[in-house]
Amino acid sequence: MTCKLSLLMASKPESRLWYKLRDNTKKEIHWTRIESWATPGIPDLYGIRKGLGFWVELKIHKLKSLKNINLSPHQIGWQIQHIRHGGRVWNLVDHPSSGTLNLFWGGNAEKIGKGCKVNERDEKPIAPDWSCSSPYDWAGLIKTLTDSQ
Repeated sequence: MTCKLSLLMASKPESRLWYKLRDNTKKEIHWTRIESWATPGIPDLYGIRKGLGFWVELKIHKLKSLKNINLSPHQIGWQIQHIRHGGRVWNLVDHPSSGTLNLFWGGNAEKIGKGCKVNERDEKPIAPDWSCSSPYDWAGLIKTLTDSQ
């Protein structure tokens, strides 16, 4: 077993998602992984591609549907403020039970944090801005991350 493979197997699910994302996009995007306990709410990753910077929060969602994605109040607040000031922020959600990766715009953070519903009476979850089953369309993900919102 290679060292890289054993590291992947031993790591936490969110770390495995990070390695997958990094390894499949590093030719197009320069990533910095942020480990910040000092400032709650800051997303996990900062990426830049062709001069365009953006943030990505990584989530592993273990429930059967994409309802109730677990964003903390600090994460919701940070994302909403960042968007209000013209920034770009995304939530990349790995959904193992469906085998999909799902990307949600940070401008919907409050709705995602309240159960991914458009309103309290709506039973349908908010549709992701990008979603893909394995094998993942990394070029499509990169395009969505860097296109105008």
